[in-house]
Amino acid sequence: MNFFLSRSATLLYLGVIFMLQAGAQSFVNPISDLADPFITYHNGYYYYSGTTNGNIALRRARTLEGLKSAPLQVVFVPGAGHPTHFYWAPEMFRINNKWYIYFSASLTTSTDDMRTWVLENTAVDPLSGTWTFKGRIYDSWNDLWAIDGTVLELGGTNYFLWSGVDYNAVIDKPQRLYIASMSNPWTLNPGRTLLSSPTLPWENNGSVNEGPEVIKKSGKVFLVYSANGCWTPDYKFGMLSMNDNLDPTNAANWYKHPDPVFESNAPVQAYGPGHHFFFTSPDGSEDWFAYHATTNAWGACDASRTSRAQRITWNVDGTPNFGVPVGTGLKQQAPSGESALPAGSPIANGIYKIVVRSSNKPLDVSGCSVEKGANVHQWDHGNVDCQKWHIQATSDGYYTITSLQGGMVLEVENCSNANAANVQMWAPSGADCQKWSFVSVGGGYYRIVSKQSGKVLDIQFGGSNNGANLQQYDYVGNLQQHFRLDWLGTDEPMTPGVYRIISKQSGLAMDLAGCNTSNGTNIAQWTWLNNNCQRWSVEDTGDGYFMVRSQESGRVLDVPSCSGIAGANIQQWDAYGNDCQKFNIQPVGNGFYSMVNKSSGLAVDVSGCSTSPGANIHQWTYWGGDCQLWKFERVTTSARVAGSIIAPRVQEDLRVYPNPASDRLFVSGGTEGQSTEAVMYDLMSREIRRWRPSVEKKIELDIRDIDPGVYLIQIRQGSMRINHRILVQ
Repeated sequence: MNFFLSRSATLLYLGVIFMLQAGAQSFVNPISDLADPFITYHNGYYYYSGTTNGNIALRRARTLEGLKSAPLQVVFVPGAGHPTHFYWAPEMFRINNKWYIYFSASLTTSTDDMRTWVLENTAVDPLSGTWTFKGRIYDSWNDLWAIDGTVLELGGTNYFLWSGVDYNAVIDKPQRLYIASMSNPWTLNPGRTLLSSPTLPWENNGSVNEGPEVIKKSGKVFLVYSANGCWTPDYKFGMLSMNDNLDPTNAANWYKHPDPVFESNAPVQAYGPGHHFFFTSPDGSEDWFAYHATTNAWGACDASRTSRAQRITWNVDGTPNFGVPVGTGLKQQAPSGESALPAGSPIANGIYKIVVRSSNKPLDVSGCSVEKGANVHQWDHGNVDCQKWHIQATSDGYYTITSLQGGMVLEVENCSNANAANVQMWAPSGADCQKWSFVSVGGGYYRIVSKQSGKVLDIQFGGSNNGANLQQYDYVGNLQQHFRLDWLGTDEPMTPGVYRIISKQSGLAMDLAGCNTSNGTNIAQWTWLNNNCQRWSVEDTGDGYFMVRSQESGRVLDVPSCSGIAGANIQQWDAYGNDCQKFNIQPVGNGFYSMVNKSSGLAVDVSGCSTSPGANIHQWTYWGGDCQLWKFERVTTSARVAGSIIAPRVQEDLRVYPNPASDRLFVSGGTEGQSTEAVMYDLMSREIRRWRPSVEKKIELDIRDIDPGVYLIQIRQGSMRINHRILVQ
């Protein structure tokens, strides 16, 4: 819709949206522009850092989405006697009520001289107090090249893990993983243990094992590392594990898993995922990890890498399931326990087209690119993600403007203050040149003002031609500096109601298999038949989640036994209101939603991303593919067929049974004395059998010569048409 409304009506409309969205719990990847991300949650805040190549800096925010607009605060710069170059992969730990940062850097201009160093801060808040340089942390028996240090606490002892080289190395390859116990937070006990070398067939592109990180769960310790060269698309996760009652410095206690556990996902242009860190949700109930990836299909170890985050689930054997990299630009459910996102005025958080007044064309990312530095211009309207923008208020009274295509944010190139400076897409950095305010100019239009420069968005030369460039300029009131925000209705929170639920992948409807009303009946997808087996009541449970109830059976969507297994079926069951029957239904843009189970953290998904009728609906790690996105379309509680309404009473009384069936079907009910006809179709909508009309109260249908399979039975009584799916055994 377009905002051709009065000023008061527009503000009222936006106010309603604001109230609906103020408590939204979501975020969009990427969350930052740095590689080698570190995240920890402490005293109500996420703390984030990454490789800066020159200093140590932190961001702090109450939400993952908030990290995108949080300023990067430098806490340490090189001084006399300090390392001078590179400053890679800082990680921060709370040990004995003090903060310690471990980072890799060199005293020379060569990466062949990389070592690992330690900072200490006694303040409660790591962004206050003083960071004291504690020197180098190393094994005195093997003082060699070393990067990517991290800490494992186990049984009251702290251990240090890192990536290093063997005794005879003269360069920094091959890289191996080592461990040693710590006598204090900046000193290792002499003697290291080799835990892993790049010897598996899939980890020899670059001869690298690096970025070791540890997560503990249910009596196990998992050491997850990055293998292969970071400059290759083969950069990925490998894993070692051991029981947590064993000595981690004994290499024999570790089992090296033979296959990678997290790797590139080409369909969402996420390549070379690696160098991660584990963290927990604010309420401690969920495990998460942050990692970097690039959009470069050939791999990259440069500034094209961005930080992303996603939830870990756990396999039935107790191992972590990382899934695959999630698509950038798509909204995800935020970690459990996050505070509400900031809300702003006069614009409500949401997804919009931003339309130029002078041309009536929307802002568009050139070539629908997901790359840093992509240009922004005006173009003809299209139903494409590169013309759709997440507008999200920041904690300092401004907004970020994020492309639904790839998750990059709108910024003034080089943070320039000059007139005619280009406006482009870039990864979120928290800089003021990525923050904007909206000032009404009347008639439903706004000027969009840069926090950095105070200048406004402007279409170069003010023409109506496709491709006219977006820049910043002093505000002079020209129509090319006025923008209309067309609310797309695609970011609206889910509200209770009765819906048909349509797969984006297949266009098929979520369906109660065989219209079976029993507990345990599986959920599938099927051609829309306009019956109650495909109508679902979405019910608010009051805690940010929903139950989804079949209009046919009265039972709700359920994960069997609250399984956390990727691939577990979605079934129906009596409503108990437990977490395995609750789903976070989150708008992701373009009218679609994700459905994530509260218990498992896994998404409702079409098995195999199938487009076939009858394909199973199960749960799977969320990655943003079309088979995990659903459109909720409101329907009436009575079926409509060929323009007529079937009264609920008639539909309930007119029955086809048994189901499954082997030799006979029976049709009963409906209007007494009314002629009833039955027609059977196969999955290709071809007519298989038509039975003679009858006015009998109960009709018997002989199916002994029908091949086993799934069929559609259409019951016709007068002008009414009722469809049932039948399994013939």
